[in-house]
Amino acid sequence: MRRSLITGAVLAGLVVGCSSSTAPKPTLAGTWHVSLGALTSGTIAPTSFDVTVAQSGNSYTVTMPTLTWSGGLVFDSGANVEAFSDTTFAGFIAFTHAPHAHLCEFVAIAGVKNAGLDTLTAAAIGVESADTIPGSYCPIPTVTGSATVHK
Repeated sequence: MRRSLITGAVLAGLVVGCSSSTAPKPTLAGTWHVSLGALTSGTIAPTSFDVTVAQSGNSYTVTMPTLTWSGGLVFDSGANVEAFSDTTFAGFIAFTHAPHAHLCEFVAIAGVKNAGLDTLTAAAIGVESADTIPGSYCPIPTVTGSATVHK
């Protein structure tokens, strides 16, 4: 639950936009191709990769490669898909594992869902490398960059 609140705030902080689609909702399932632009600090490797999203009951399973930030973190927790009830934002998020494994060590790639759910427009990447903040809140990522995300 805490991670959902955190990721909601993070994704909202990364991307601003809206969607007006009233058509039947396509699925997030499929292979998403991600290409990252320059970050405001450091680099992420790899800069181009695929994220596979599969429907599993009422939720999704996500396969995403390990991402390594030159700032000293490896995001290998097993990714999650983040989709919100207002159907505007979507994205993928991964956390670090031990020895770091802090709640506020994550990478998020997010954008505004288009009507066909085959592109995340105005996509961005955000990296957070802070320890857990009192009250279980994480700051908006200070390391950001652009991303291109499509099926």
